[in-house]
Order: sequence, then structure tokens, then C-alpha cells
Amino acid sequence: MATDLELEISGTHTGEYEVRVVHAAAGGEPHAALLLDVDRLLDRRPSLEATVLASSVQARRAVAAAEEPVRQVGQQLFEALFAGPVYGTYRASSGVAQERQQRLRIVLRLKTPELALLPWETLFDPDADVYLCRQEPLVRHVPARYTPEPLQVEPPLRILAVIASPCGMPRLDADAERGRLQEALAEQIDAGRVELEWVPQASWDRLHACMLEGKWHVLHFIGHGDYDDSADEGLIALVDSSGGADLVEASRLADLIGEARPSPRLVVLNACASAHGGTRDVFSSTGATLVRSGISAVAAMQFAVSDRAAIRFAHGFYTALAHGRRIDEAAQSGRIAILGASRHTLEWITPVLYVRGGAAQLFTFTTGASPRASSLWPQNTSRLDPQLRALYVRAAAELRVGRHSRAVALLDDLLALAPDNREAVQLRETAVRQRRLAGLYQQATDAEATGDWATAIGMYTEVLRIDEEYGDAASRVNWCRSRQHAADLEEELHYHVDASQWEAVLEVSQELRELDPAFADVDGLASRAMDALQRAEQERDYAKARAEEDSRKWAEAATRYGELAAGGGYRDAADRGALCGRVADLCNTLQRQVAAQDWLRALGTIISLRAVKADAADEYAELAKHARQEIAAKPPAQATVDFEEVVWSVSWGPTGEGLAIAGKSRWVRVFDLYGAERLKVKGGNLRSVVSAVAFSPDGSRLATGSAHNAVRVWDTTTGRLLVDVRHDGGVNGVAFSPDGRRLATGSTDGTARVWDATGVRDQLLSIRDWGGTWSLVRDVAFSPDGTRIATGSSDATARVWNATAGQRILEVRHDNSVNAVAFSPDGTRLATASSDRTARVWDAASGMLLLEVSHDASVNAVTFSPDGLRIATGSCDATARVWGLNKEAALLEVRHDAGVNAVAFSPDGTRLATGSDDHTARLWFVGDLQERDCEGRDAWDGTSG
Repeated sequence: MATDLELEISGTHTGEYEVRVVHAAAGGEPHAALLLDVDRLLDRRPSLEATVLASSVQARRAVAAAEEPVRQVGQQLFEALFAGPVYGTYRASSGVAQERQQRLRIVLRLKTPELALLPWETLFDPDADVYLCRQEPLVRHVPARYTPEPLQVEPPLRILAVIASPCGMPRLDADAERGRLQEALAEQIDAGRVELEWVPQASWDRLHACMLEGKWHVLHFIGHGDYDDSADEGLIALVDSSGGADLVEASRLADLIGEARPSPRLVVLNACASAHGGTRDVFSSTGATLVRSGISAVAAMQFAVSDRAAIRFAHGFYTALAHGRRIDEAAQSGRIAILGASRHTLEWITPVLYVRGGAAQLFTFTTGASPRASSLWPQNTSRLDPQLRALYVRAAAELRVGRHSRAVALLDDLLALAPDNREAVQLRETAVRQRRLAGLYQQATDAEATGDWATAIGMYTEVLRIDEEYGDAASRVNWCRSRQHAADLEEELHYHVDASQWEAVLEVSQELRELDPAFADVDGLASRAMDALQRAEQERDYAKARAEEDSRKWAEAATRYGELAAGGGYRDAADRGALCGRVADLCNTLQRQVAAQDWLRALGTIISLRAVKADAADEYAELAKHARQEIAAKPPAQATVDFEEVVWSVSWGPTGEGLAIAGKSRWVRVFDLYGAERLKVKGGNLRSVVSAVAFSPDGSRLATGSAHNAVRVWDTTTGRLLVDVRHDGGVNGVAFSPDGRRLATGSTDGTARVWDATGVRDQLLSIRDWGGTWSLVRDVAFSPDGTRIATGSSDATARVWNATAGQRILEVRHDNSVNAVAFSPDGTRLATASSDRTARVWDAASGMLLLEVSHDASVNAVTFSPDGLRIATGSCDATARVWGLNKEAALLEVRHDAGVNAVAFSPDGTRLATGSDDHTARLWFVGDLQERDCEGRDAWDGTSG
């Protein structure tokens, strides 16, 4: 039973196709889209045909460049056909075929005409670097309701060879065609396995008579073919009564062949375009039409074919059939026979095999061989002696120049006229013997050329049995035996490779090297064995390193991983070594910090450890809890900046490496994290102070607002003034839009305004809507998407405005002046700070109150953490506090020596900057104040366990 992979390729929409597995040796019916530019491939068909036909010409040059377009097309077809899960099924079915020691037969069911025009016989597997049809039988399926049982044949297999070379068409050398096919099948004819009968210059009537007269197993046509685009049907050319062309449609030819009883099971069409179809009917080619009419199988040609390739195909094809091979295997044998003509040839692509239904085994042969049949040539008994002598002389001449089959054919004709001619009988015996020797020798050299040493040895041995002095057969057989020994060692080598027996691979490789230095490292297998042994050792070391890592022996694991990485690298050893080394360093650092009771740095180290390797930090969970308790009890300031005046506003640069400070001074100063001054700009004048400061989102500019009505924008690199605009009163708040192109300001003049921060234009928007009561604007803030502006006012109200048109969207109230406003990072919440001693968090869409926290005095400042999970507040009670949004108790409280006017989280959320009436700005660690569960979630979060 054949081991099949049957694929159906159909169109889903115009220009879209799908491939589906109908049957697979490995099981399953996956499908995938067939992604293929069919029109482009069809456009390449003429040049592809020219390339294939040109490859039949001998040339002293490499043909890689000539073969490249064929390989490209074959690879495109392969990658489109075997896509996604279909590719997996193909590979699995190939494995099944190998286990069964069978070939995997590829059966294509083509459902659309344009797909049938593609040269599927070029399918090229780039991973295996092989053309499929040279490794596996490939057939095109023609559907049928039933498949007849194989025909029992008592040899010989009867082949009716039909030649038609009409006038007006390229002339065929009928005698040469006959001689070549006769020679190709000589061995099978001599063995009684094949009988070949000829119909020269075949007409419709002559072929009709043959169909009625004989019982033919195979019809072999040699002639011209074409395709009629208007009728959408294939044609072959027979000979009419005047010697001209009688173009016969495939459908009529099918009716004519159907006259035979029984019909031939197989038709071979050695004619151009006999496998070429049209664009309307998927089975319109001559070959497909004949199969659809009832012929079990047809071998046709999709391109023009050279005589040499056609004869070699016939030789391999019929020899395989005579030995009982399946039809698909016979077609593959024909391709291999073409391949033997030249290493350059690509014509093995040209044959196409159409198979009806499930037909595979067309014939079953009984034992015994039938006697040679008489010739169909008409007998003419007149003038026998001159004819006999002429045939004899021609036969002897052909024998002298090595045309053995031609000599035998001439002698057969002679003996048909004079069966008792002893000279002819003797000469025929000599010709048959020489043909036999030449054929055996040719098979031996062909096998030798392809590396089939066993066949070559057998053929050379048979030659020497018949004639021990024949040519160089003796020296060649010895050479082949040495190559066979090397091949056996190579096979053993691959056996050990498949079994991963690497020491044995090295032993066999050494024996091959001693046999022939050219085999020092066959296919790189010795190198592969050494690499495998090295990998095995590396795997053992890697397993030890993983065990040390799992045991938390970080330093030991890092050392072992490092050794693996230094030896050329192994898997992820370098990354794991770096990770374990980092964990080991952090653990050592943590031990020193705990010993020094440096809890702030110890908690930071645990946080870093969690970021590097979360499970490594688990064992320090209790230590982290203790560190938080120590920090909460005695919050340490990381840094203190003496501003020398009251601090009213602070702003972080976007990288967290700089802090801008403004206050009761005409100067705005920017400090780094070590307290060094990096920039100083004059935001006010001698009688004025700077009440607000803000970095642009990219950090390239700094905005200031002063009590003398000025709004200014500065270049943070050079300190150059870029924008200078005015309110009608002191400026209390400044805020950049998220894109940095606009600047919002709030003023004692009762307005909030939006300015062009690029300096191209001045004022873009002015907002004044206090419900009829004039009030100061204490603070402004942009929403994260830049579409809204929040304001806080002295009338105890916070409002949200459309940032483009200025319409009021929302209004919420406190019991006293609103001193600060802030949007959450996602824009869904609004925080406000008020002189009523509270800070509140609101739903920014509905105005619903979500949270209220309290101080012991007026709350001057409020801000969200970058993650949106916390707020910080600053109050006249000299404290700044950090709150979780789900709790009304502070997570952290830090103190100044006077009221706190400003608070700001660093961009990474780990530090809090505060500004105070005590003339200082201070930095505090606030990075990980919450206790967390085993999965790293906030313990106060309602979602935690």
C-alpha cells in the first residue's frame, strides 16, 4: 500500500487559494492559506521552459546560474504549498514513510485551472536541499468514481508505439525515433518482458484499425502536440490522407482509444504541450482529458522535450513498469533516467503524471515471457536477395560503429523476410551480445557516476562474466569496491550519528581518514561528534550551575556560568551568570547595610533585588517590612538644599537628575541630586519674587511665574530667555501641556491663560468664569492628554475647562480657598488641596468625591505619584505626607521646621521633593512604602489576598 500525502489546492476568492490535507500517512487534515503570486509565476513559464530545454545542451560550465530560476520557482511553490500546519504534516508523513521503508507519494488535487498550469514538478525543499519529484513520486490526481483493479499481464507488456510526422510541421526522423526507443527498451525486449510494435506515419484510420485489432497495454505516441485556446482543449497531430496534419482534439483521441478492448491502461505522450491546459477547465490538457475519459494513467510533457530526454524517460519508465513497479514509481524512475543523461539537465521536470482516482499499480505480471512477436511491417517477397544483402550490410555497418540496437532491428527485419538466413542469425547473436555488454557497461558507468556503488559493482561483474577482457571493467570494478567500502563506513557513520554514539563516530571517521584522506571529516560529522561531546560536558556543567542557582548559591552559580560563557558561550549561561553575579553582589551589599542599620539603603537594595530576580528577594520579605517600619518611624532626608529664602515651588526635570526651586527670591535655581547648582535664571526683579516654576516635558525649557505679572520661558542649557508674556496680576501657577507646545498660567488677576510656549504666538486662551464673584487663581494643571485644564481658586472652587475652547466642564468645592490642583497620570482623577485643612481626590468626569485626607493646618500643595497609586500633600503644619488612594491614614510623614508649600514626586516615583517656609528644599525616599504580598501587589490594595 502506498504511503501518501494527498493535498487539495483550491481557490477561496479571486486570487486567493487554500491548501488542505485530504489524506496523510501521519494523520490529520490541517489546512492553510496558499500565499502565491500565480499570475507572476505563469508569466515566467515561457522563460522557465526555455531554461529547462536549454539544459539538455552539453556545456563546459557550471549550471548553477541556469538552474537558479527553476530553483526559485520550486522554492516559492514549496513554501506556499507546505505552509503552517501543512508543513508539519508533510514532515511527519515523511517520517512515517521512512519508518515503513517506503517513498512518500505526493498526490496533488488541483481545483482551479490556473493552478494546473503551474510547474509543480519543480517543488524544491530548501531545508533538505532537494527537488521533491526526484526523491518522492509526485502525481496529479484526476477524480474518478472507481479505480479498476490492476490488469493481470502475462509478459510481455504490449506497447503500441505510434509515430506521426505530418508535412508542414517540424520533421521527425521516424527511423531515428524508432531506433532510439528500440535501443532504450532492448534489454526488456530481449528478456521477453516488453513487446514493442510500431505504427509509422499514423493516421486516424490506421490507429483505429490497431485499436480494433490488438490487445494493447500501453499506447506510446511520438509526435507533435498543441493547445487550442479558443476551444480550451489539447491537440495532437496525426497524418491525413495527403500526408498533412490532422489535428485531433483530446476528446476525439479519447474516443478513438476507447475502441480498444480492453482500453490501454497507460498512455505516454512524447509530444510538446501534451500536459498544457487552459484557463477555464482544470482538466483541459490532452493528458488530463484522456485520464478523465477512463485511461488509468497518462505521462505527458508540460514543456518541449529533447529527443535524448524523451528516450531516457521511456527507458527508465518502462523498465520500472516491466519490473512490477507502481506507475508513480515508474515515472520517478523515468525522471532519474533523464538525470543520468547529464548532471546539467533539468528536463526531469518536463514529464507530468496524471493518475485516475486511486490508481497506482496498473499491472500485475505473471511469470514467464512470451516469444517475440512478428513485425507489423508489411512483407514483400519480391527481389529477396538484394534486400537481404542490403539489410545485412547496413546491420554490419551499424554494429561496427556501436549502434547495436539499430543493427538488431535491421537483422530482425531481415529475418522476418528470411528466417533461416544463418549469417543473419549469427550476426544478430553477436549484436545482441555486444548490445548487452554495452548496456551493462553503460548502466555500470551511470551507477558509478551517481555513486550507486553496489549497482556499478554488479554491472561490471556481469560484464566481466560475459567478457573478462572488456575495456576497463576490471579496474573500474576494483575502484567501485573501494568506494563501496567507504560508502559502507559512511553509512555506519550516519548510523552512529543517528544514535548519538559520538565516540563511535570518531572511531569510524579515523578509519575513513586512513582509507582516503579526502574522507577526513565526511559531512562535518567528526567535527559534529567533537562538538556533541563538548556540548554534553557543557550540559553537565550547566545542570550543576542551575542546581546551585536553585539552591541560592549565587556566587558559585555565577562562577560556573561564567566558565561556560567564557568557553565560547553556552545557551543562556552568559545572561544567567550576569544575573547570579548581580544577585550575589546585592546580597553581600545588603548584609553590610543591615549590619550598619542603614535601613533606607537596605530597603533600596531589596527593591533592586526584587527587580533583578523576584524570587531571590522573597527571603528578605520580613527584613523589608522591618526596614519600612524603621524608615516610617524616622524618615531620613536624602538631601537638603538651603535656598536662603522661603520655597514656594519645586519641579523635577524629566530624567529625575535635576530639581528647579522657586520662592521668595527673584532667582530660580536648578540643583542636581548632590546639591550642586546647575542653572540660575532671573525670574523676578528687585521688588518681585518667583511664585511658580515648571520644567517642560522634554526638560529643554523652564517656565517661571512671578509676583510682578511676568510669565517667562528659559532655555535650560544656556539660560537664554525664550518667551516673556504678562498677566494683569501676580502669577501663582504655571504648567506645560504634555506636548510642551502650550503653557497654562493662573494669576491674581482672576484669569487662567494658555500661551504659545514656542514663542511663535502669545496668548491662545483666557478663562474668566467665577460665577459673578472675582477670585484669585491659585494653581493650574493640564490633563495628561492635553485636552483639559484644571484651576484652583480662592473662591473655594476647583474647575475643569476645555483647553481649546475654554468651556467649563466640571466644578467641585471645598470649604475654603483651593490652593493646588493635580490630574492623575491617567487623567481619570483630580486632586485638590485647600485652606480648609483637607486634600481631596475626585472623579474627573463626574465630580464624585473619592477620598479626603486631613492635616492640622491649611494644605498648600498636592500631587500624584507617577504610578497614580499615591498622593503627596504639603501643609502649614510643617509636614508633608504620602497617602495611598484606598486609605485615609498616611503611609509616610516627613517634617520641616516651618510650613510646607510645595511637593513633587521624582519621575520614577522613588523620591519626594518638598519646599518649605524654613528656606529649604528637601528630598525624601518614598519608593516602596507599602508592604507587599508574595506576588508584589500592594498589601493595602483590595485585590491582594
